[in-house]
Amino acid sequence: MENSIFKRKDWIKCLKLISPGNPLRDGVDLILDARGGALIVVGNPDKTLPITVGGFPLDIEFTPARLFELSKMDGAIILNADAKTILRANALLIPNPNIPTVNTGSRHQAAERFAKQTGELIIAISERRGAVTLYKGDLSYLLKSSASIMSRANQALTTLDSYKQVFNRSLEHLSVLEFTDSVTASDIANIITRAEMLKFIEEEINTYIIQLGKDGLLTKWQLLELMSGVEEIEALILKDYLSEEKLRDIPKLLENLKQLKSEQEILDQIIVMKYLGFNNPDQPLVPRGYRVLDNIPRLPSPIVEKIVGNYKNLNELLGAKEEELDKIEGVGKIRAHQIVNCLMRMKDITKTFSSRNINKIL
Repeated sequence: MENSIFKRKDWIKCLKLISPGNPLRDGVDLILDARGGALIVVGNPDKTLPITVGGFPLDIEFTPARLFELSKMDGAIILNADAKTILRANALLIPNPNIPTVNTGSRHQAAERFAKQTGELIIAISERRGAVTLYKGDLSYLLKSSASIMSRANQALTTLDSYKQVFNRSLEHLSVLEFTDSVTASDIANIITRAEMLKFIEEEINTYIIQLGKDGLLTKWQLLELMSGVEEIEALILKDYLSEEKLRDIPKLLENLKQLKSEQEILDQIIVMKYLGFNNPDQPLVPRGYRVLDNIPRLPSPIVEKIVGNYKNLNELLGAKEEELDKIEGVGKIRAHQIVNCLMRMKDITKTFSSRNINKIL
């Protein structure tokens, strides 16, 4: 259920609204600290007010302190959709009693039915359990403490860091294979699998960042640093090795890979190979040269495209002379000299050093 919640924009908006650092969360925390309970409705008043009775209208600016004081009354507190205005307090929710509910307590039953009937957000704070449950539409979510979420986020970041190191080593190994003309379909499936696994973990960490609000800023920066360049490198590898037919729609391919639902599916190279259009794991492949050229400093993408367009594959490009490259529009003598020298150094590195050194030459 949690996974489906974090894939929905309306739920993400709700979680951000009640994340640490926001006034609504401050008000909820005040109620929890006092071991109180409450029903808080957040949504379009045209949908929420018609199925409430009693209470008294307020139409005042929201503050955490006001929410706390109003929660001391038994009825529900009605807020507008952005939780900036308190519309009514001490109201009785009267949703359709025939709407099914899995809850037993009257407060949570009313919250669940009201959410299903209106599609709006209902926050139920349990006085006895000291727990906060969010209801919206047919889904519910038990709000977790920042400490609990932060602990999970840190564990996920550690895992991501380990996978990133493996991914980087795989890139180094791929470089050696490319310069020795030894790449197979299995090698490409392996590295794409690792890239997708990184993105899978990234998606999980993003759910923690949403819930952490302002407390997740450092986590967000760490995630950005660890994932820097991963998608770009994956796209370059796909451009290097996909068939002409598959090459036409890389975004669709990446979206299909994103739909893999579990860690087991992502790590299954047979499944990944099928998406990439490879049938034989031992099928020999030759790169077009996109990733290698991307490693050369100050070489714009349009010029990379022109160079790749002039040579069938990396093997031919490695044999290119400066005079040939100079004739390609936009390259010129200086760039031609730089390209030839960089390619020679990369090739020499693969002959003399371990694969771990291939990315240190530039």
